Amino acid sequence: MRDSLVAIADEVKHLTDSDIEELYQRYLNGEKNSALIADYEIDINPNKLIKVLPPQQLLDTVCPYCQIPMYVKRKSKSHSSWKNNPIECYKCTHKIFASSNSYYQEYCECSKCLDLKRQKATDDVNKKREVIAESHCLQKFSPIDYECLNFTEKLILLTLFRIQTDEDFGHILSLADPLRIRLFTPSSSMDEDYINRLYRSNILLIDPLSSVDAFPDENPAKSYYPRKVQWIVNVSLDGENRNQLSEIYNKIYFDLKNDITPEWEDELFELLLKISVEEVLQYLYIKTEELNVTFVAEKKTREITEQLLIDFSVSEIYYFVKKAVEDAHIFYTKGFASSRKHAGNIIPGKMLSLGERALKENWETYQYNRDSRAPRSYLSQMVFDFLLNGEDAGFNKAEDAGFNKAIGKYWEQEISPKYFSTNESNKENSLYCINCNSKNVQINMNDSKLSLDCKDCGFKKGYTSED
Repeated sequence: MRDSLVAIADEVKHLTDSDIEELYQRYLNGEKNSALIADYEIDINPNKLIKVLPPQQLLDTVCPYCQIPMYVKRKSKSHSSWKNNPIECYKCTHKIFASSNSYYQEYCECSKCLDLKRQKATDDVNKKREVIAESHCLQKFSPIDYECLNFTEKLILLTLFRIQTDEDFGHILSLADPLRIRLFTPSSSMDEDYINRLYRSNILLIDPLSSVDAFPDENPAKSYYPRKVQWIVNVSLDGENRNQLSEIYNKIYFDLKNDITPEWEDELFELLLKISVEEVLQYLYIKTEELNVTFVAEKKTREITEQLLIDFSVSEIYYFVKKAVEDAHIFYTKGFASSRKHAGNIIPGKMLSLGERALKENWETYQYNRDSRAPRSYLSQMVFDFLLNGEDAGFNKAEDAGFNKAIGKYWEQEISPKYFSTNESNKENSLYCINCNSKNVQINMNDSKLSLDCKDCGFKKGYTSED
């Protein structure tokens, strides 16, 4: 008895099931279609014979949902072995794909299979969420006493509070959060360095309510994507209980805004230098990408940039970067370099030689504007505007000292005398040459006049009682 679920073409309705199976076997054995349609009185174009034959019923393959035999379309003589016809249930449309091609696999998309997939996905997410909640349980970690935080950690937290929080002010948003519209630091690597620093110190904890996509499926208990997880601030003001983010924010804000303390000196200088170096690298990567120059000499370039920042601002070093990258591009296009990488390796040396020439020949170096593709980071604004110049949110200070002033000179001539001169005077052998910073100096008194002579650079400075 024929299955009512299977439609039989009008051209072969007069044939019995055995007639159809016999015809199909003769077809596979190579008999001509024209002879077969004549013998079985089928009124059809010979080329369309295989299309009007009904599918084969597979009594040994039962639909897992309907518990009835499934069907498969009959193979033509020109059938490709790499893609077999799927086995189908003509009641619920469930399909079984049996491809022999390991590079191409199809999956059933019937409503029942899709329901199972959705349920499995939900179960997998719930199971993964349980693993995350257990491995990153906040109760496992004692809060860090606020008094243990150093200057850099406080400033980084304050910066994150301002740009990486939502209206609930309950946690630090992930670095990849779409609500993030401001740069935290000049580069993604610097972002992650500071986040990891706070995480390793348990000042930040991974929020167990982070998106499950922030953790790999393979090992969500021990692995995570640094830019995708959100963070809980694990700091206590009383040394016992973890405080709300708003309470910690207020405490840090007033601590940093009140005054710069001598204990911050080394950390502050390191931070200023780090921001400026990263801004130079930020621009350098833009220029190398623009001219398709392969650049891998980052370590050497960082060291040279630190040296240049003693006498030149980031805005001036922009010129050295631009010129060095252009020379590397020409070096490759003219055929002098064996590869793009070889050409890129000349960049740090070229930057240094330009800086040395500028000093030796007393160039009037041009100060570039910030490149719109390398916008100022919020950390830079927090340090140079909020902390050093007393500006609050909004940063109305147009000077942008971190970009337009050489960090070495800016520190020596403005920051150190303003904030740390008392600290220096309390140190042993605190006298130094204001020209070269050397402590190899000699003090002489002659006719009520005090003079300081530098033994390294030869600089002399006289002082009288009026001074």
